[in-house]
Amino acid sequence: MKTCWLKKCILWASLFISFGLGLVRAEEQGWLNNSLTYQINPKFSLKLTQEIRCHNLTYMEAYLFNLQGGLIYHLPQNFYVAFLYKRENVEIPEFIELPDDIVITAGDILYENRFTLEAGWKTKLSPSLDLDFRLKTEIRRFEPGLDVNHMRFRLRLRLKTSITLGNLRLKPFVAIEPFGDSKKYNITRSRFYLGTGIVLGKNAVLILNYINQATQSRKSIHILNTGVELTF
Repeated sequence: MKTCWLKKCILWASLFISFGLGLVRAEEQGWLNNSLTYQINPKFSLKLTQEIRCHNLTYMEAYLFNLQGGLIYHLPQNFYVAFLYKRENVEIPEFIELPDDIVITAGDILYENRFTLEAGWKTKLSPSLDLDFRLKTEIRRFEPGLDVNHMRFRLRLRLKTSITLGNLRLKPFVAIEPFGDSKKYNITRSRFYLGTGIVLGKNAVLILNYINQATQSRKSIHILNTGVELTF
């Protein structure tokens, strides 16, 4: 009974916040995240991702684009490790001052090469409720003169469930993710996720969720995130 109640709460909260994001009167962005995961064999998978971030909910005025790829190694007891490389280009939307007399102004492009070591684990809290965590260590390297190279650390905790409404199969989730880096060695950013996956078929899930991103010395951002996850 408790599990059923929790599933319904996650579902309705996810739908309410995700679809009601357009009513929010604050800094808003639209993000598009697509991924493809191909299982090479029982131990290894190949993962490719693509992301675009825009200044508004209509997915216009894109300011960030990245591509990422790498290998996932599946370990016993639902553990895994992944080695990923990302190339990211960001158009700076506002004036930013950085250490070592590095100055970036609006309109400049920040080019980044990111190397990520990721580890994760998942378990079942009940037959229909899953818990997983993901730890990322990112080595961020920038083109000379754009930013100082540094490391960033991210820890995500997530609860997932599944609900069937007629022919519609949903996978609601809620998650939190704090960020830290080697420039300050404290938590500099946090994200709250609430949304659902909509099963399109055996190999495809449409993701629709709300993200609230809070960053030190900046306004919080309300984000509508969508995308398709393909698995083979």
